[in-house]
Amino acid sequence: MCGGGLQPYYRTGLSYEGEFYAIKKHFKTNYKAINTGENSGIVKIRFHVNCKGETGNYKLEAYSFDYELIEMNSEITNQFLELTKGLKKWIPGKDEAGEAVNSHKFFAFKIVEGQLTEILPK
Repeated sequence: MCGGGLQPYYRTGLSYEGEFYAIKKHFKTNYKAINTGENSGIVKIRFHVNCKGETGNYKLEAYSFDYELIEMNSEITNQFLELTKGLKKWIPGKDEAGEAVNSHKFFAFKIVEGQLTEILPK
């Protein structure tokens, strides 16, 4: 990571080439539904994007729809982690002086019976 701390994505203007459409297409095209085990809930992945557009420090959690931590089917969570790592066209955020900065970002994937139904934030 670059120096200068870590800022929230909404403060720095961190973006992705092709915007949310490209991100949504990436997941909808590449995610393969899994119909075994615990396969409904929310998968949240937090990560950092540095001032060079490189990602790292991934953290994954799964929640029930009541926001209680759960163990979701690892085939589902592993797919989302690998697909998130596969996003390589990040455009770093900038500070008030226009300098590229480190940002943190997250995705929340809503899964119903193994099917991806929603991706947040949009």
